[in-house]
Amino acid sequence: MKSSAKLHRVADRYFSAMLIVPILALVAMMMTTVTDVFMRYVFNAPVTGSYDIVEICLMISVYYALPKVLFEGQPILIDLIDGIVPPPIVRLLKVTAAVLSLAALCFIFWSMVKPAQEAYMFGDMKLELDLPVWILWAIALFGVANGVLAAAGAIAAPQQQGHAPNEGEVAQ
Repeated sequence: MKSSAKLHRVADRYFSAMLIVPILALVAMMMTTVTDVFMRYVFNAPVTGSYDIVEICLMISVYYALPKVLFEGQPILIDLIDGIVPPPIVRLLKVTAAVLSLAALCFIFWSMVKPAQEAYMFGDMKLELDLPVWILWAIALFGVANGVLAAAGAIAAPQQQGHAPNEGEVAQ
């Protein structure tokens, strides 16, 4: 097996394993919301910090699911011109979109570093949870950094992308 194919498989397993985090974050977000609503209407005692918990879980679910989507080359696409233009043009458009995604993620990462440093230096805290905000910035930066790696990996090995056939589907 070629080393690039082995590296691609390791990266795919890593990004797949990373999906456990956003799944758990979504479950926590739903449970917090349901519990908060129940406690508010039944006992008139809402869950303290529920807004912060939901906000944190949403951030985690977005930043930690994005790398897998980018690595597989499966972002949401609108294929208005795919049937009109020749396949090489479609491939060029997809590569261009992947490069622009990588550039955008690099810019987002770079833009997040200074606010993260300031949150650490000034000791910013979440109001209800009394949680240091820099921890949330670190979590977000880790997710975006993985997104950058995934986007770069998708550009480096586009021929290995695509989805596996579902049950009943025939592989082409």
